[in-house]
Amino acid sequence: MTLKLMSFRPDMHRLLALAARERLLPAGGDLGYALHAVFAASFADRAPKPFRFLAPGDPGGGPAGRLFAYSACSLDDLRAQATAFADPAFANVLRLEEAEAKAMPTDFPTGTRLGFSLRLRPVQRTGASPDGLEKARERDVYDGPGEGEARGAAARAHAYAAWLERQFNRSNAATLEDWHIEALKQTRLRARDRGAGTSTPRDVSGPDATYSGVLRVTDPEAFAALLARGIGRFRAFGFGMLLLKPPG
Repeated sequence: MTLKLMSFRPDMHRLLALAARERLLPAGGDLGYALHAVFAASFADRAPKPFRFLAPGDPGGGPAGRLFAYSACSLDDLRAQATAFADPAFANVLRLEEAEAKAMPTDFPTGTRLGFSLRLRPVQRTGASPDGLEKARERDVYDGPGEGEARGAAARAHAYAAWLERQFNRSNAATLEDWHIEALKQTRLRARDRGAGTSTPRDVSGPDATYSGVLRVTDPEAFAALLARGIGRFRAFGFGMLLLKPPG
């Protein structure tokens, strides 16, 4: 498999109108669920994942916004899928005629140092209680005290970085060499509640952390798999995509 990096310049007017019309926005306005719905309606089971949306005005987002994603499919295959089957109200958001793609390197040798940018949802899935009184839910991996705003934010940033390092180590894909926090906040996301045979939208609050740093590849095959899969949960909603850059 050759992994492709896709770059879309979404039509923000169409996207926001669609999200409002189809009730795809949670309180707070995160667009992850709306973009997930656009990808699913455009490409079905070929929908790129993970992805990262850079809003207009964000570093790298430019004046109109950028949407990056990894996919095993070619851009021509995705365009053909959308042409044949997609709802144009959704597919036209992506401006597929302007989309671009490139093949990612197939091998990152052991010891390669890479810079990265990564938006994370550092949560863990907890199971339902045996008596059924507590439902399965997403739990923030930080469980320390919030002792003052500044101190609490620093403790959270270090806890989430430690959690990220464990994700690298668990797969033996890479080691975390250096990091710094770019953004740390709580975000409400819209997702589907598929429990008890339902598929209704629900809004969930949780941590939203963006890191930049340097990693070192420890296993080329494991790293390639991690790059394609993404890191953590909510990878289909705008989290977990490793964007690579020079280590600096």
